[in-house]
Amino acid sequence: MARQALTDNLWEQLQVTMAQHGCYQKEKNREVMEAILWKLRTGAPWRDIPKELCPWKTAYNRFNRWSKTGLWQNFFWLTKGS
Repeated sequence: MARQALTDNLWEQLQVTMAQHGCYQKEKNREVMEAILWKLRTGAPWRDIPKELCPWKTAYNRFNRWSKTGLWQNFFWLTKGS
C-alpha cells in the first residue's frame, strides 16, 4: 500500500468540508482522495494510479466532480497550516 498523504485529523476536517460542498459520503472517499493526491504529487497520468488505491477512472471522475464544487480551494486552505 502506498503511504498515506492524509492524517486522520486532516481527513476528519476534510469530511466536514466535503459535506458543506455537497460531496456526500461515498464508499471509499478517503481511498479516492489518497489516489488523487498521489496523482497530484507524482504528476503521473490518471491511468497510472496504483490499483491498490482505487480505479483510475473513479479518481478522475471524483476529482472533476469535486473541482466543480470548489472543494479543492478549501482543501488547500485546510492543508496550508499542516
